Amino acid sequence: MKKMLWIVNPHAGRGAMRGKLIDCILTFQEAGFDVTLHVTEGPEDATRVAQARAGEFDRIVCAGGDGTLNEVVTGLMQSKVQPPLGYIPAGTTNDFATSLGIPKVPAEAAAIAAKDRLQALDIGRFNSRYFNYIAAFGVFTEVSYATPQQTKNIFGRAAYIMQGVMSLANIKEYRIRVNSPEMQTEDHFIYGMVTNSVSVGGFKALSPDSIALDDGLYEVLLVYPVDNPMELQWLINDLLTHNTESTRFLYFRTSHITFDSDEEISWTLDGEFGGSETHAEIKNYARAIRFVTGGENADGNS
Repeated sequence: MKKMLWIVNPHAGRGAMRGKLIDCILTFQEAGFDVTLHVTEGPEDATRVAQARAGEFDRIVCAGGDGTLNEVVTGLMQSKVQPPLGYIPAGTTNDFATSLGIPKVPAEAAAIAAKDRLQALDIGRFNSRYFNYIAAFGVFTEVSYATPQQTKNIFGRAAYIMQGVMSLANIKEYRIRVNSPEMQTEDHFIYGMVTNSVSVGGFKALSPDSIALDDGLYEVLLVYPVDNPMELQWLINDLLTHNTESTRFLYFRTSHITFDSDEEISWTLDGEFGGSETHAEIKNYARAIRFVTGGENADGNS
């Protein structure tokens, strides 16, 4: 039988996996897998287990939110062996699952994770850390890791919106030197993100139809300061209408970019606190991890 390591975060998304474990294991077994279950014991435990045991298994599947997936991907990137990775979304937003075409119902996601529809996707490195789909700074970025887990569990996506509105009164500007092959600039920005996803925070990306998760390129969005509520509304309108020609922000694609500032800037990686840095180097590792996907563009082999 093929061997599977199933890593489960029992606390993600209202304890979404409670009562679902047996059904998922039966699905895996019916597909021919001998399943080893590991329930995470705390932060970075998933990284430790994935790195230490990747070579023992034909497939790894993780159940949890985007943060749990980030930990498992980090472990695989640090391992000499990278078996295919399946994902059962059980968090609050699960942006990456949306990009992969994976449903939110655990039983349906488990059925996909047991199949051999594979696609090698890009993975990012932020200084010495890895991320799956987003590295961001500025207004709203601290929302995801500052919002209490209990609030996330009760209110879901609304928790991010409520916390974000509360932070509008203290929008901070950062003077940043941006350098990539496609763009060199130094200016003030209130928000920036480097992404590889068709959905961010549960909302569609700026140019979702042209995004490929395996092309070695990131989408970069840098937002200029706003002086009054009316300008803020215009900015929001440009973002919601996917106006990539807006003068209120910069939007471009790159595979390698650096951000430098005289003061420390707090970053979020896949919705979790990524540290405070004066220098951030972001690099795309094209097609680094093979994911089991629900999409139609899979490689179809293992």
